[in-house]
Formats: sequence, C-alpha cells, structure tokens
Amino acid sequence: MNNEKIGERLASVETELKNQNHRVSKLEENNELLYRLTVVSEQQQEMNKNQQVQLNKMDETFNNININLTKLNMSQDELQDDVKNIGRRVDGIEEDLKKESDKDNISISETLKKYLRWWILLPLTIIGAYIMKSLGLYERI
Repeated sequence: MNNEKIGERLASVETELKNQNHRVSKLEENNELLYRLTVVSEQQQEMNKNQQVQLNKMDETFNNININLTKLNMSQDELQDDVKNIGRRVDGIEEDLKKESDKDNISISETLKKYLRWWILLPLTIIGAYIMKSLGLYERI
C-alpha cells in the first residue's frame, strides 16, 4: 500500500507539475505581452509629446492669425472711414465747382431781369417827363 500511495502521490505531483508548467507558460506569455505593452505605451507617450508640441505651435499660429485678422478688420474700418471722408470732400468740391461754373455762365433770365428795368424804366421816365413838360406840370425840364 505504501507503493500505491506513493504512486498516487506521484501521479498527483505530476498533475500538479503539468498545471504549474501550464501556469508558467501563461506567465511567460503574459510577460511577453507586458513587454509589448510597455513598448507601445512608451511610443504612445513619445507621440503624445510630439502632438502636444504641434498643438502648441498650432495654437500660436491661430493666435497670430486672430491678431492679424483683428488688425485687418480695424484697418478695413479705418479705410471705410477714409473713403467716407473723401466722398464728403469730393461732394464739397463738386458743389464749389458747380457754384463757380454757375458764376461763369451767362444767364439770359438774370440778364433780362437786370437790364429790363432800365430798358423799360428809362424810356418811361423820358416819356413821362415829356408829357409833364407838354402839360406844363413841370417847368424846369
């Protein structure tokens, strides 16, 4: 019986050894996977650093673009104000030119108004004086 117990124990130990070998194989596989994961994690960290540098550069670039757009917008507003001022000045110059050209034009109606009084008033005065002299109302003429 002793031999039987030894045989049973030996079988039990062999079974346990197989289980241990299986567990060791799994641990070796896990160790290899852990190494791979470590390498991938280190690569990912390096990529993240590079990406952060690129994001910082992009942020700086976007800030510069924003500043430039703001300056461009402000200069556009100033340009519009300048154009409005130039438009007002041109309108004033056009009005002055129109007034000056109106002065240079000979207006028939203005001339008639100006001289018609003399053309009518002078002959009427002469005729009136003659009539008064003829009627004897005015002796000095």
